[in-house]
Amino acid sequence: MQRSTSLPSGTPLPAGKLLSQSPNPSLLNANPESELPELGRFVSLSLESFPCSPVEQTEPKIISLLQQIIETCRFDWCGLMTVTPEQSGLQTVLAAGRTGLAAPPADWGATVSQIPWTAENLLQGDIVCFSSLSELPPAAPDRRYYESLGIRSSLAVPIYVDGAVEFFMVACFVHDLHCWSKGSISQLRLLGEIFVNALLNGRQQGARQLSFEQLMAALSVTFINVRPEQVDREIVAALDQVRSFFRFDRLGLMTFSGEKRQVFVTHLSCGEGVAPVPENVDLSPLFPWTMAKLRQGEVVSFPALAALPAEAAADRTNWEMFGTKSHLNVPICVGGCCEHFVAASLLHAPRALEGDLVTRLRLLGEIFANALLRCKAEAAQQEKSVELQRLREKLQAETECVSSAERFPCRLEEIIGQSVAIAKTLALVEQVAPTNSTVLICGETGTGKELVAGAIHKLSARRNKPMVKVNCASLPSALVESELFGREKGAYTGALTRQAGRFELADGGTIFLDEIAEMSLELQAKLLRVLQEGQFERLGSTKTIEVDVRVIAATNRNLAEEVKKGRFREDLFYRLNVFQIVVPPLRERTGDIPLLVWAFVEELGKKMGKKITRISKQDMADLQAFPWPGNVRELRNVIEHAVIVSSGDRLQVRLPEDTPGQATRILTLEESEARHIREALRLTGWRIKGEGGAARLLGMNPSTLYSRMQKLGISNRPLKDEMSP
Repeated sequence: MQRSTSLPSGTPLPAGKLLSQSPNPSLLNANPESELPELGRFVSLSLESFPCSPVEQTEPKIISLLQQIIETCRFDWCGLMTVTPEQSGLQTVLAAGRTGLAAPPADWGATVSQIPWTAENLLQGDIVCFSSLSELPPAAPDRRYYESLGIRSSLAVPIYVDGAVEFFMVACFVHDLHCWSKGSISQLRLLGEIFVNALLNGRQQGARQLSFEQLMAALSVTFINVRPEQVDREIVAALDQVRSFFRFDRLGLMTFSGEKRQVFVTHLSCGEGVAPVPENVDLSPLFPWTMAKLRQGEVVSFPALAALPAEAAADRTNWEMFGTKSHLNVPICVGGCCEHFVAASLLHAPRALEGDLVTRLRLLGEIFANALLRCKAEAAQQEKSVELQRLREKLQAETECVSSAERFPCRLEEIIGQSVAIAKTLALVEQVAPTNSTVLICGETGTGKELVAGAIHKLSARRNKPMVKVNCASLPSALVESELFGREKGAYTGALTRQAGRFELADGGTIFLDEIAEMSLELQAKLLRVLQEGQFERLGSTKTIEVDVRVIAATNRNLAEEVKKGRFREDLFYRLNVFQIVVPPLRERTGDIPLLVWAFVEELGKKMGKKITRISKQDMADLQAFPWPGNVRELRNVIEHAVIVSSGDRLQVRLPEDTPGQATRILTLEESEARHIREALRLTGWRIKGEGGAARLLGMNPSTLYSRMQKLGISNRPLKDEMSP
């Protein structure tokens, strides 16, 4: 059997559509002249009533119609009966009795043994009717059953469900005799089919309502525990389930933004072959009448485009453009604020979308809105926690830098910087300075290795003794040995006097061997003896001299690689590499560049008699973004040039250009990332979150961007337009 949930008013019920007709009905004693035209009015009334009736009103409405039929057609009893389980008899489903006459009992029915002839014909699909009991077969025991109930005339019409007889429409006369007509039988059958269809639809809707409630319970549990990064995916999955449940073509969650002036689709589910609504299109100008109603918290629904009022002409045009035939919008209010609404559309077969559907979609929307609100609050709290953690770490780093500066005054005078990278270097200086251990300082050219060596000496117990500096790369190879260990008079041609070596001069103090990798292999062997035994001989002498010298060496090369290539003694490398300090390049401490710039400006300005008080924000940003292959030394040279060419109180900076033929240095991944993030921040005016923010531009979560900026040493605030010390 095929069933429909709604029928247009006044449309005849098509046979074989709602309930199948009897395959071979036989009418017993039907009188063509005895018509009951009033039944036709009840057919039309039933068709108008049931399609839009709530499920819980179906049975009361059927009883009311039965009562009206009885009063109009003068039946004594009228009702709907069904076959009992295993077809053992008939029992009442719904029935009514004429006023003043007792209604049929609730258990009105009969077993097959009580009415064998009637039951046999009805179960075969035949109509059973008699105008008087004398018309019944004499041998049938059915007459005694009817006499016991006082029934004198009766009509029973079988109603088919899915090709089998399951129900019977029954009308009886108790006091009078009545001749039944073919027209009355046909109309009574039609009424029975309408009633049965309404009952079955009501039961089906009741089952669907229970199924929907179970679905809502499951979704409620899901969205209570959903995490912020999963909420959007879960909402779309839930929309898919609900759209399929109600057989919508489109179902979406829309959101007001910009003080409710704009409306966008945020989550959408579409049926197969249905085009989605673009998510980045503001729907407000397309549907002005609809959106005005929704902003006021009103439900907007239409079963067909023709039902829209004249003032919704623009809306009707755009609904047609989207292929919509029926539509329902349900505003969702959470916490006194209406920011969302659920929209359901039908594109193929129009139908009324109202009644319980509004309540159900509102419940669904409230689940979504509450989940979004909670996840938004959690995300804000998480972002706040990340920001607090960033500020806490920044404060801790600044505190460590301040504490280190208080313990080591030389840092404020000679080593300028407050970055985490330079703070780690100074912490290593603090650890090794009080000892007499040999120190190997590594780092690129121009990073300040000599300043670090000086800081170690000044913080050591040898601070009152001399610190002798030797640049191994600047001494002629023939003179390196005599410079380090001294010479006797006449040791070689031109040695007219005896000369003490650098190790003798540094006795009790510190010797700093810069560019140690430039030393010859022969001289490295003699240096190894000094480090191991503290002894050496002057050039041209056999007398052994003992000294107490602390050795600090520095190099811009990778000594381990030099050892592998045979250019540096392995035993000397291990003797020097007791405590290694790596001085970070300037590109890894870009946060220190403003401090260095102002220190150089002040120093050089005094020497040149200039007073410079301003540096543009863009110039400072360019200085921080430059890779500085020459590190601090190169930065100082650039600032010196800028001070020379500056004529007023504003520094005129010109960054170095690549030398022709010189290969451009390849940036590391972190350098490239830092430069890219700074460029995004500059383009967005240093706005990180929200529309037009750097996070949106870079396709990153704001909290992730905060973390990367912190790791790369990028401030979350722009430099002032005109920077001053």
